[in-house]
Amino acid sequence: MTIFKIIFRKMLSNRWLTGSLFLGLLITVSLVSSIPTYTSSVMQKLLLGDLENYQLENNSYPTTFSYSVNFSKDEEIDRLTVLDTVEEVNSDLIGNTEVPTVTDLSILSTTPMKVTSELEAQSTQELSGRIVSFTSIEDHITITDGKLPSKTIVEGVYETLVTEKALLDRDMVIGTTFTIGEGDSKIQVKPVGTFIAKNTSEPYWVLPPDSYSKDFIVFEELFKNELIENNKNLLETGKFVTVFDYTEMKIESIPGLLGLDRKVNAEVSSLMETIILVDFPIQDVLKTFETRSDQLKTMLWSLNVPVLVMLGIYLYMVSRLIINRQLNEIAVFTSRGAKRAQILLIYFTEIAILGIVALAIGPYLGLLLCNILGGTNGFLEFVQRTALPTEILPESYLYALFAVLASILMIMIPVYFASNQSIVNHKQNLANSVNHYKWYSIIFDLTLIGVSIYGLYSFQKQRDNTSLTMADGEMYIDPILFFLPAIFIIGFGLFILRIYPLVLKLIYKIGERFWSISLYSTFLQVSRSAKQYQFLMLFLIMTIGIGVYSASAARTINNNLVEQIRYQNGADITLDVRWETNEATTSAYAPDTPSGEEEDTDTNSKEVVYTEPPFEPILELEDVENATRVFTMDNVNVEGKGKSIFSAELMAIEPKKFGQTAWFKPTLLPHHWYEYLNLIASEPSAALISKSVSTSLGVKEGDYITLQWDGSDSAEFVVYGIVDYWPSFNPLEIKEDNANPTLIVTNLSYVQNLMGLEPYQAWLKVKPNSTRNSLYESIKKEQIPVMNMVDVQPQIIELKNSAFLLGLNGTLTLGFIISIFVTFIGFLLYWILTIKSRTLQYGVYRAMGIPMPKLIGILIWEQVMTSGIACFLGVIIGGVTSKLFVPLFQLTFNPQTMVPPFVVVFDSSDEMKIYLFVTFMFVVGLSILVVLLRKIKIHQAIKLGED
Repeated sequence: MTIFKIIFRKMLSNRWLTGSLFLGLLITVSLVSSIPTYTSSVMQKLLLGDLENYQLENNSYPTTFSYSVNFSKDEEIDRLTVLDTVEEVNSDLIGNTEVPTVTDLSILSTTPMKVTSELEAQSTQELSGRIVSFTSIEDHITITDGKLPSKTIVEGVYETLVTEKALLDRDMVIGTTFTIGEGDSKIQVKPVGTFIAKNTSEPYWVLPPDSYSKDFIVFEELFKNELIENNKNLLETGKFVTVFDYTEMKIESIPGLLGLDRKVNAEVSSLMETIILVDFPIQDVLKTFETRSDQLKTMLWSLNVPVLVMLGIYLYMVSRLIINRQLNEIAVFTSRGAKRAQILLIYFTEIAILGIVALAIGPYLGLLLCNILGGTNGFLEFVQRTALPTEILPESYLYALFAVLASILMIMIPVYFASNQSIVNHKQNLANSVNHYKWYSIIFDLTLIGVSIYGLYSFQKQRDNTSLTMADGEMYIDPILFFLPAIFIIGFGLFILRIYPLVLKLIYKIGERFWSISLYSTFLQVSRSAKQYQFLMLFLIMTIGIGVYSASAARTINNNLVEQIRYQNGADITLDVRWETNEATTSAYAPDTPSGEEEDTDTNSKEVVYTEPPFEPILELEDVENATRVFTMDNVNVEGKGKSIFSAELMAIEPKKFGQTAWFKPTLLPHHWYEYLNLIASEPSAALISKSVSTSLGVKEGDYITLQWDGSDSAEFVVYGIVDYWPSFNPLEIKEDNANPTLIVTNLSYVQNLMGLEPYQAWLKVKPNSTRNSLYESIKKEQIPVMNMVDVQPQIIELKNSAFLLGLNGTLTLGFIISIFVTFIGFLLYWILTIKSRTLQYGVYRAMGIPMPKLIGILIWEQVMTSGIACFLGVIIGGVTSKLFVPLFQLTFNPQTMVPPFVVVFDSSDEMKIYLFVTFMFVVGLSILVVLLRKIKIHQAIKLGED
């Protein structure tokens, strides 16, 4: 009890330091516990989205698990007994997955048997059929004729249901009695009703009802209790269907679902020799989700490593401040006979109490952090987005416990070194303390820099040979691409901090005779107390440097991915509109017809004539800023200088309107792309060609080429320019015949006049503040006959909602916010304690007659030479790190789709956010420090001196 009194007295007397220490513990625990929570939440959202898309695309419920068992393969078993056992096994296996089900269905059937009717003399057909039962079929059908059958035998006859199609197939009427089977195992059945499914799209109907048009359907109770009980050998197959509710599925349930296949085979095979056919359509999807979840978790850990390192340094710094303030107390304990273990126990108990509280609160704060992560749309950009389905997982508490233990270990390090000093040792250390660095400490800094540079060199060698894009198209970043830059920033920062005092001394010596009292005092204080400022300056360098790198990395990846989508589409929206034609079948977009296919002679002999729909309704759409006609044709024959290309792509445009509508990055070409548009606008027969056309034909500017395609007239064009890139044209694409992509850009009016009028696309540029819903409603209202539409906005939204970008943007944003928050707290804590520890010094300055403005000047210059220089170094080091390491992210992209080329992006708005943080920190910090400085009284300093 005495120890706890001492501990709580210590905590109260150092409540600000204790609170700061607890804050660091709480943030660390929250951040670490949020990683599994966030990973599970993001993957849960993506899993739900993928399963919904699967249902829409395949028109079937995605989580339908079924397997069929053939009971006739093992003649030694009691089929009914084994059936009961299989049903129990199935119930246990499904229950163990802990996933709610929408439907549980058993479909039992007899062997196919000969079917004869009481009117057999009137029929010449020999038919076969089965008796089948469905679980609770009456809840899923609508009787269209007749009635529901009885659940018991009626006068020796089994009443059954049949589909409406069965009446036609068997040429029968309801109420006809049929005999199924031959010899001693004859069974009489009577169809008493026909039915249709209430809803064929519900998961109950694994196969549509018409699939059972040759079968007679009875209730499950009658099938098992009467039919099979008396004729056990008739049971042939059992199909067990379970439809899981994917809206309630959790990522943690995936291993259990993937294990169903193996467990079913093992359990059923142990009961009998049989053939088991398992069907689980999304098994491969779930397997990839496990892999993606592991990769996302690895990426999140790698992104959080710099922040965790910073939190570790923060905890170490705060614990050192606590210990430094209590060195006298520890020394007194030691001198009075306290053992090292007792001192360590006191501090361990104090930290353990804080850790337990942080462990209890941290995971819940981690949930809040996950919501912040889910709302990011870029680095330090937030949008209104559907909240992630977050919940605290057992794994979150496990991670939180590891974080607490690691934090306690970090905090106990300075306690351990201080716990063995007596009062004599303490006074000797104070008298003999040397604040200079040991010369060999620079080896550690150079080692960190060397490791990061070696990693950079390795990735640069890899860049031209491989790609880190996942096989299924999901983006993935090697965690080392964030780990190495963090090492480089720390190593480079430490290296500069080693030599910074020497630089200050040199500057001091140069202007020793000219410095003012404020600068003179500051130079001496900072250069002689380098270690005192090390943690604070390293803190700021890490925060600013990693912030600059994170902003550049996030902005670069986001911009390059978005630009790929915009470039590929060419404009905000592309429309294919219905054209009327004299052909028998209306074609939505004629150029989609593959060339080279043989057509009927009648078709070839008849000229196809198209009627152009009015374009004005598209131009007059309220939400459309600009629109243009774009005619594209594949497999165009190009001739020039005696050479030919047979599969070129033609794009005919309206130059001015095309420039106002299409999206293109001006830096992709040697000159602004408007200049190329002006070239072809000045001459109707002008053409721009891709470099691949120029190389293949040997043509250059001023040469003539001839174009023609199947069904068109030929026309001659003059080459006015050669381009490497053009909206929607991918020069890196690898075609099936390994031919290089080729493009010719011409004037639309010239092509239509000489080569014929054929369907073109409409490219739209949407007004910045308009919504897509408004545009879609306008198109519908104007009755524009749209056959196909490609919109970049849904693609960009889908990209922003991907696990990759959610994890990247969210983690980098959250990491930076935490970093600046912790740094701000550490900044204030450090300087407040520094002011208080130097009360005597400042009091003496005042007693010597130094006015308060001069004293404030000393404080400001000290801030500039420590915190200010650290922030400046952070910006410089972060910029250097970005220049070196951000280009490696092009390894993440598929080289065949990386158009436009990968470009490192520095956005001024991102840097401005960092500068605003630094300014805010300085203004608030200096304001608080000045207030504290003004409170220092001369008589207090003299009293302290007497003590």
